[in-house]
Amino acid sequence: MKITQKIKRSICKKVSHILEIRFIRILLAAYLYRRWIAPSEAVRFINEADCDESYWVGRLRQYAHIIDKGLQRPDFSKGRGIRAYDLAGEALSHIKSREALGDPCVKWASTKVNQYEQLQSEGHFSPPEEHVPTCCAFEDLRDAIMTRRSIRNYLDAPVEADVIEAITDVLDWAPTSCHRQPGRVYATNKQDIVRQCVRLHAGAACFTDMDAPLFMVFCADMRLYSMPAELVMPYIDVALGVQNCLLVAHTLGLSLTPLTWGNRESWQECELRKLLDIPRHFQVVVSAVGGYPDRGVPVPTRKRKDLCIIV
Repeated sequence: MKITQKIKRSICKKVSHILEIRFIRILLAAYLYRRWIAPSEAVRFINEADCDESYWVGRLRQYAHIIDKGLQRPDFSKGRGIRAYDLAGEALSHIKSREALGDPCVKWASTKVNQYEQLQSEGHFSPPEEHVPTCCAFEDLRDAIMTRRSIRNYLDAPVEADVIEAITDVLDWAPTSCHRQPGRVYATNKQDIVRQCVRLHAGAACFTDMDAPLFMVFCADMRLYSMPAELVMPYIDVALGVQNCLLVAHTLGLSLTPLTWGNRESWQECELRKLLDIPRHFQVVVSAVGGYPDRGVPVPTRKRKDLCIIV
């Protein structure tokens, strides 16, 4: 027994010495995190010639947003922002279908391009918009936030398509980096598919003996990011929108319970993509099950306020 402990200590000591070498640590990190890095690597060297119009619309939103930020500067000068303007023009040249040209974001972006051109030629454009305050009271919003719960028991009542649309309609109203709006939701209320999707999630053990009326997958279009520098940005952008959806579902009398996707195996990801027809360039960020609650749940305590903010 003593010999075994001595051998273990010796091995640990040698491993510690090896891990002191920075290059070894980098290789180890690359190996351990290869599964999470893979989605970014898959789109790092994307061939834009093979991309559809949805990609170019996303890029156009990004470049038009950069132009818009410049237009809002009180010290804007001619020539500034020309690169974003040129890139927006290139993106527009790839958007040709009537459906894409009628997209509200494409129309908005085209307006920003025109305003930029007007400023360059005339030195002025239409005055900025007035700030519009919300009609939602602080108490009402706070109540929605603090009474929302992750419910795991649902009534035997379907979640209709119009309700799903109302929930997902607020996804893109969350702020996203450079206005990219990378989120896409794959949703189903078909019980056999819901059941199969739920069973692919390690965090859904409590759902194995019951049916949920609704299953949703929130994804990010990885093509819109510069990898690996922006590796975490798709997850942040989509997560902000997911919170919008959770709160809207709550106001409609439903509960959405997020399910982590971090512990999936490769076969689970392949199966989920097959079930919901999710393209490779859309990375799964988080899933959720939902329905009309059959009961409430105890309120988990929150940490002290002084641990949340330092002023």
